[in-house]
Amino acid sequence: MTIDLSEDMPLPKATDAALAQMLDGALAAHGIAPEPHWRADALMHLRAIADAAHLVYSLDLGDAAEPAPVYRP
Repeated sequence: MTIDLSEDMPLPKATDAALAQMLDGALAAHGIAPEPHWRADALMHLRAIADAAHLVYSLDLGDAAEPAPVYRP
């Protein structure tokens, strides 16, 4: 599967519902019983991470910029 991040198709922001679903899935997958009083904080941190990722992925670095060395055998 290829993801096209060109200007023709802007990267959508993660919805609050999607972040809540991701949190619930991660908690269930790891068998963690959530405490109700920290759920809002966990969602706030997920929102900050999702917004930062959206910013990074929305920047066009061009073909010449490599974020890390590419291994070539």
